[in-house]
Amino acid sequence: MTLADFRLAMSRLASGVSVIATGAADDRATWRGMTATAVCSLCAEPPSLVVCLNHETGTYKELRQHSLFSVNVLSSRDVSLAQTFAGQHGLFGAGRFDTGDWSPGTLGVPLLAGALTSFECRVARSIRYGTHSLLIGDIETISWADAGAEEPLVYHSHRFRDLGAEVWKTGGPTT
Repeated sequence: MTLADFRLAMSRLASGVSVIATGAADDRATWRGMTATAVCSLCAEPPSLVVCLNHETGTYKELRQHSLFSVNVLSSRDVSLAQTFAGQHGLFGAGRFDTGDWSPGTLGVPLLAGALTSFECRVARSIRYGTHSLLIGDIETISWADAGAEEPLVYHSHRFRDLGAEVWKTGGPTT
């Protein structure tokens, strides 16, 4: 298997798009953030999630200083914001937060107003593997936009997408 084969295969795994953000509430110059698709729930008791971050990113380096972060789930209207936090618009560091409406949350980490959902987390555990670390975050606060107001932003085959047509409904809760 080649690196190109791996990347092609993983690009076919559709994923929700989030911005992972960290930094000190009283020092916006420390704010760092990046677009991520490697985010998933871990368990409900205690409420926790997992994010995977490359060690070379400014977000990972700053997060190690604070041990706090937010996960801001993007909607399909947030494509430009996702591109900015992926480094595609030439903005880096705290300058990325000039895109979108950001303010410190309860834990002091940056939260995106209007995100589908925002989680504020405290790092419970970090597992280093290869070029990345798997971070387990204990969720301390959750906020969200109105249910059904927007479609989530999805990344698949190197493209941002919305969900498109519903093909089947589970009958479970939607909020």
